[in-house]
Amino acid sequence: MDDSARNITTPPKRRFEIPYKTSKIIWGVIFLMPWMIGFVTLFAWPLFESLRYSFYELTPTAGEITEEFIGFGNYIFAFNEHVTSNSSFQVELINTTVDALINLPVLLIFSLFIAVMLNMKFRGRAVVRAIFFIPVILNSAAVTTALGGGDAIAALLEEQGIEQIFDLEFYLVQTGMTPILIGFIVGLIDRIYAILSLAGVPILLFLASIQSVPKHLYEAAKIEGATGYETFWLITLPNVSPHIVTVTVYALVDTFLTSSVSNIISGELNRQNWGLSSAMAWVYVSTIIGILALLAVLAKSFKIGGSHYEE
Repeated sequence: MDDSARNITTPPKRRFEIPYKTSKIIWGVIFLMPWMIGFVTLFAWPLFESLRYSFYELTPTAGEITEEFIGFGNYIFAFNEHVTSNSSFQVELINTTVDALINLPVLLIFSLFIAVMLNMKFRGRAVVRAIFFIPVILNSAAVTTALGGGDAIAALLEEQGIEQIFDLEFYLVQTGMTPILIGFIVGLIDRIYAILSLAGVPILLFLASIQSVPKHLYEAAKIEGATGYETFWLITLPNVSPHIVTVTVYALVDTFLTSSVSNIISGELNRQNWGLSSAMAWVYVSTIIGILALLAVLAKSFKIGGSHYEE
């Protein structure tokens, strides 16, 4: 057999190929490397120091800070004795945690619904998108006060001798609903301002994920005669589900950052109660980590967050 025939029958040597999952891990590490370097060089030591400070009573003196080890004294004081003018750290932490757990599902459903609506073609779509994102661009105390305008309106009505225009809770009681359901509905209505202020970035994330769905899937579904309802549940939602975890983490962290718990911690820090503020901060962080761990277990159980293309 001559050389030409041998070259035809001999298959070419395959070059080295990295498995897909290994490639994903490598690129993930590459993208995380800047954050990891910044965390180790800039954040790790202050984080460790704040944990150590939480077990001490720190007293500023001339030229130094006196440290007195008190164990879990700061944590006990934060939970059992700390009070403000109208509340306490324990009460605000519990209220913020409950609000976050209630707001999360409502925020996810609302953001996804608005993102689906904004993905449709209609006149003024860019203006409507900008309106929903304005609270994020103008995230200031003035905007927060404006979004919480319900209190101002209630005060104005009270000055005019009008306590309430429409008592929703009273009318719901007349319908025979259970008190738990009535409290839940009224609570959601009261949270409208908070949900709108938090919905800007989640809407943007969901909108980006919807627009990344391959168009041929919708075209094939349309040819097969699928309705809009079926298209949403069988195409849109499965492709958006990997981003639900991202939106949940963002919404949870943003809820705590804008809560009254952060103001209490900042207030103690400004009053030079550094040990107490460190203990509060670690309780605050531990609460967020605990909620994230619970959500991770639920996401794992219901298989939320994974790409269905890799099944």
